[in-house]
Amino acid sequence: MSTVDELIANRFWRAAYPQGVSFEIEIPSKSYHQLFVESAEQRANKVAAIFAGEQYTYRWLLENSLRVAGYLRSVGLKEGDRVALVLPNSPQFIVSYYGTLMAGGVVVPINPLYKSTEINYILTKSKSKFVFALDLFHDEVLKSLEGTKVEKVVVTNIADVLPKFKAVLGKLLKKVPTKPLVSDPRVVKFSEVLSHRPIRREEVVSVDPERTPAAICFTSGTTGLPKGAVLLHRNLVANVYQSYEVARSVLTEDEVVLAVLPFFHIYGQTAIMGTGLCFGYRLVVVPRPNVDEMLELIERYRITIVFGVPALFNAFINSPKFRREIFSHVKLCVSGADKLHEEIAKRFEQATGKKIVEGYGLTETSPVTHLNPPANPRIGSIGLPVPNTYAWVFKLDANEPLGIGEIGELAVSGPQVMEGYLDDPEANRAAFFNLLGRRWFRTGDIAKVDKDGFFYIIERKKDLIKYKGWSIYPAEVENIVLKHEGVKAAAVVGVPDIEVGERVVMFVVPKPEFKDKLTEDSLKAWCEKNLAPFQVPERIFFKDELPVSMTGKVLRRVLREEAIATLKK
Repeated sequence: MSTVDELIANRFWRAAYPQGVSFEIEIPSKSYHQLFVESAEQRANKVAAIFAGEQYTYRWLLENSLRVAGYLRSVGLKEGDRVALVLPNSPQFIVSYYGTLMAGGVVVPINPLYKSTEINYILTKSKSKFVFALDLFHDEVLKSLEGTKVEKVVVTNIADVLPKFKAVLGKLLKKVPTKPLVSDPRVVKFSEVLSHRPIRREEVVSVDPERTPAAICFTSGTTGLPKGAVLLHRNLVANVYQSYEVARSVLTEDEVVLAVLPFFHIYGQTAIMGTGLCFGYRLVVVPRPNVDEMLELIERYRITIVFGVPALFNAFINSPKFRREIFSHVKLCVSGADKLHEEIAKRFEQATGKKIVEGYGLTETSPVTHLNPPANPRIGSIGLPVPNTYAWVFKLDANEPLGIGEIGELAVSGPQVMEGYLDDPEANRAAFFNLLGRRWFRTGDIAKVDKDGFFYIIERKKDLIKYKGWSIYPAEVENIVLKHEGVKAAAVVGVPDIEVGERVVMFVVPKPEFKDKLTEDSLKAWCEKNLAPFQVPERIFFKDELPVSMTGKVLRRVLREEAIATLKK
């Protein structure tokens, strides 16, 4: 066995694990909903969620999950049937999610902002039979049903779980948005579901966690149409315990979590909703992101854990409502879903006194594969592989492991890695390979590992810019540009060019006080002093805000298309 093979097989990074954290843990052979049921029964009277100022106990969530399960059984759901959720963060999402699992169904979370064509694709591909949707989006859902197997669309309004007086008053004052129901025989009111007979505890479906899918989460991956990542109960249970093992030394059962990252996304679904409810935390559930409102909630509810993305942490400290004291009760800030620029991490720590703990994962890995030690995170690094996880850097488009410090594609292996893409053997052949007696998943991310076993994401493979043979990593350029005193946010993309391969284009959001001072020429001159010649953007465009997804990830594809269209003029 070669030296590199030995490093991988022995997981040499275990030496960097904090004291008390095990690099190999026992993962219970339980279903994902079993974890929730056991937690809810143990903590029945404890507040599990706060939503629109109202408190919901673990007993409330469990009872209404059982009612959802009872309804689904009554309309013919069979084990393995898929149930789509087109819902924002809400108690309705939680009980629909766990109710589906308890009835034996498979959850298919869908971004509620998707239009009918995108929803239709996912419903068709997943063969979903039932849909839970917010009334604000249900017309798009109904338009998407042609050619699908959907039999029922359960429609809810935010007010369905609020006290009656608050629901009525909210609608009258138009503080609770609502949309009239479309007349359709397939439409069922969520209030009817909540009045259904709950299934008994012994009627909750028992599944084989090693073989039974719990969720099918669609991801764009690196190319083509969205692919459905099939996540088994075992994958999700493993990831809850893996993540908790790393962070448990700084946590208690009384944590209060800001639940703003969307539950339809795997980060919010597992790291926030799953881990939070399985270990007895209180979730402050936020249906739509608004930075000023979030700052108010962090202070009002004395939130202790903030899960976010780099853009969110940057937005916090740039908000006019920001005060250092707001974060006085926060003990853990975790960043994922996008690369955390070192400059943002430093700015945040300087402003709040709190370090951001960067982690890493993908939809296909449930999601967490790497996490920094909470007490001593290493800025710029995604941290160490979580327990029971193997990770290494390989040659691009090859299965050959590289040495420490060399740059290549990150691949991972562990119990949290999905079963595979739904009905897509070609994508599965491209994504997986076998080495050292293990099945490995290619992440599509360019990375390196240092001598201590800490991993670093350099760039998404698809975002790498090739200019005259040079490899340009957008994140590297962005991190340097963020050091400019007038730059609030920046994003770099490559525009195809027949002569040089790709030209470098940058989009910049100036700080308010620099809005009329920062020019393309002045910033380009600054770049020429601080970047290598081949890294200097050919064009710089200014924007009020960068386009981001609901998870806060910068939409480079949108910027790339905008740059191409602008440069053609």
